[in-house]
Amino acid sequence: MKAGNALAEALANGRFFWSLEFIPSVDRILRDDLTQLGGIAAVMRGSDRLVTFAVTDRVVSERDPEPVAAAASLGDSTGKQPLVHFSGKGRELGDLERVIGRMQANGLENMLVLTGDRIKLEPVRGRARYLESVPALAFARHLMPRALLACALNPFKYREEEGMAQFYKLDRKMEAGADLAITQIGFDPAKHDDAIDWVRRRCPEARLVANVMLLPAARARYMRKHALAGITITDSLMAMLEAEAALPREGAAARALRRLALQIVGVELAGYAGVQITGLHAPERVEALNEAVCKAGHDCPDRASWNEAWQDALTAPDGSRADPVPLGARWRLGQRGTAVAGFGERFRYRALEGIHRAVFERGPLAACFGAAMRPFHGKEGTLAGRAIHFIERAVKAPIVGCETCGQCRLGATQFVCPETCPKGLANGPCGGTTLNRCEFGDRECIHSVKLRLAAAAGVEEQLGSGLIAAVPAESRNRTSWPSHFAGDGTLAERRTDERDRAVRGPV
Repeated sequence: MKAGNALAEALANGRFFWSLEFIPSVDRILRDDLTQLGGIAAVMRGSDRLVTFAVTDRVVSERDPEPVAAAASLGDSTGKQPLVHFSGKGRELGDLERVIGRMQANGLENMLVLTGDRIKLEPVRGRARYLESVPALAFARHLMPRALLACALNPFKYREEEGMAQFYKLDRKMEAGADLAITQIGFDPAKHDDAIDWVRRRCPEARLVANVMLLPAARARYMRKHALAGITITDSLMAMLEAEAALPREGAAARALRRLALQIVGVELAGYAGVQITGLHAPERVEALNEAVCKAGHDCPDRASWNEAWQDALTAPDGSRADPVPLGARWRLGQRGTAVAGFGERFRYRALEGIHRAVFERGPLAACFGAAMRPFHGKEGTLAGRAIHFIERAVKAPIVGCETCGQCRLGATQFVCPETCPKGLANGPCGGTTLNRCEFGDRECIHSVKLRLAAAAGVEEQLGSGLIAAVPAESRNRTSWPSHFAGDGTLAERRTDERDRAVRGPV
């Protein structure tokens, strides 16, 4: 019997809900993990508040068990539809299609689509590839028109460029077909307010879910040591957690549980639809959290009382107060004008825009170049096609870092090549940036550069509209010029009633 979709029902009825995260891992035996969750599954079966398990994908490593099998088992044991995660790291559209096929075969209809964090083991040859969440969502919606689709959002950003780029990409995810967005883990309530404000103004039909975590000192140490992408634990917050760890065990555990309960109460007061809870794997801890949330809700019936309680929860035993905001980084949504493109960035953009219009869009030069290129469309593997490929790469690589992906997207990406992003993302950033720095740590995020350029050119709204198609694997390392002039290249899709074309490109 197909499990009921309690998550969809809670969203439809406006009932605040809890989801519990389950992380299949190659380091453990999956059937043992599922057995240990049996007690929680029994609690979930009889609870209106606990509506689903969120089953993650490739969190620990790329060799983790596929989430569909675990999700099907949890659906059977709870009688409730799980939320199946799909991570695009190391994947192509064909992989997503196969996962969706297995979901449908198992009667699963809830899916979270995300790009994924950095691949742990880079390939020996070539570069790692990531299926970006925006075209993946469009493809998933095309294959599952009535499914409940979720996307990810990281509002915990403290520079204008990376923060606004996150929100604009959320617009694209919603246009691609997402029904709700689940935030990254974070401990700054002001950023939760920013996210709900953006959603209410830009896509009011969407729903937000906050990812929250029980955070004792040991877990925070691990997260900082391994620099988990997109999660900010400041020095002062870490110092408070270490001071708590010196307390008797019961006292430290009680403080951590109180903070988690306050987070849940706080996001409900802010207008979130629910929470996804990470780090609870025993029924007695779920019951303890339920009691703590009831108490926190009684203590904090409004935002004023909640703010006071939250500040108290961030006060260390010695009276010092933790600040979840990085030092010197207090950007908030609505604070504009700090992202300013330099002269060199503006000059480069205008020059490339002029060249693009003259050579690839209209005018006598474009007409002549197009007439020369069209005969070679579909002949990229010939000697002439390979020669054009060589010329294109030789011209563009020194200027924009081109890798000749076969379907050039520069005209839709402020002339910043998406292939210069280590993940090859065209529609916006991943959630792993820190103060504009790429998750890989060796460069500024290209989407921060794009935000500055778009703001300077007065086209910032373009960052949130239109879906930029995924580049098919078979087109990479080929010239894009003949296909562009033949009208068969990858362009920004700007029509919401043709979302599947965002995957295939124009026809």
